[in-house]
Amino acid sequence: MSTVGTTVLKGRRQMTEQQAYDAGKMGRADLHMHSTYSDGVATIKQILEYVEQCTTLDVIAITDHDVVEGSLRARDLWAQGNYRFDFIVGEEVSTSEGHLLGLFIEQCIPAGLSMERSIDLVHQQGGLAIVAHPLHPFFRYSCQREVLDRIWTTRDVWPDAIETWNASFCGIYANRQAMTVNRECYGWPEVGNSDAHVLSAIGRGYTWFEGRSAQDVRTAIEANLSAAGGKLWRVRDYFTWVHHRMREGSQASKLGVA
Repeated sequence: MSTVGTTVLKGRRQMTEQQAYDAGKMGRADLHMHSTYSDGVATIKQILEYVEQCTTLDVIAITDHDVVEGSLRARDLWAQGNYRFDFIVGEEVSTSEGHLLGLFIEQCIPAGLSMERSIDLVHQQGGLAIVAHPLHPFFRYSCQREVLDRIWTTRDVWPDAIETWNASFCGIYANRQAMTVNRECYGWPEVGNSDAHVLSAIGRGYTWFEGRSAQDVRTAIEANLSAAGGKLWRVRDYFTWVHHRMREGSQASKLGVA
């Protein structure tokens, strides 16, 4: 296995395809996306088919907000198919101090707990806990510097990785901050993800790793050998999602539940 992680990167840069190739990291994983089980546009089946036909991703995780049922259902469908990519069950947990990705879990992590307690519950299931889209100054679900510093200082519990490339609006400005702070202060393993809420955004952010399987990406993260890469969402990705949300709001209003 390559011993090159984020050490080859500049303080505020994600890994390029050429750097990944040079480091032997040709696997791509997108470990953060949403379906209709929370606020995503696409169904589980649509996501699996899109990843198969329209991306080069090797591993994905579906991480709906505060539910794991959709991801478990996706694993069942994935196992019944003949997909070329590997699959990880996940959840995006709404902690009281920002969002957290729980991967390789089987049971839902409840919302509203502290970041440390949520990480601990993920670990109790043998999963990986990854801080999602941290350090955004205006997004209320973004974990802030004082929380990360507290975790780093106490060292009672720790995240397995930090998302330093988020392709959605959550990553605008904050990606560079997360990369810089992590590389200067914490040194936690880094991942990149799309945070896709529409099909066309899947794979816009990704994690580089050596290998092709879910176990390979886990091994890379645990060895601090993963790296974040990707681009931001395109304008059409935002348009599709906003249109969907507006249509949902209009339908709810007509039903008298808004």
